[in-house]
Amino acid sequence: MEQKFLEFVAEIMEVEQVTMDTAYREGKWDSLMMLTLVMELEAEYGVSIPMESLGHVKTLADMYAFVK
Repeated sequence: MEQKFLEFVAEIMEVEQVTMDTAYREGKWDSLMMLTLVMELEAEYGVSIPMESLGHVKTLADMYAFVK
């Protein structure tokens, strides 16, 4: 599931590859991309990601914790 998550996120970010260590504000991952990721992940995985929790997100591993 982790690899599928990374592929899904890379597609959203329109990059070739990301890792669980990809950091917020690195490359294309800015605040607008954060909101896009939240909406896409909620739709794809059927989860609800609380906006107040996003301040604690530092890497894609943190985002993955919401969907696993």
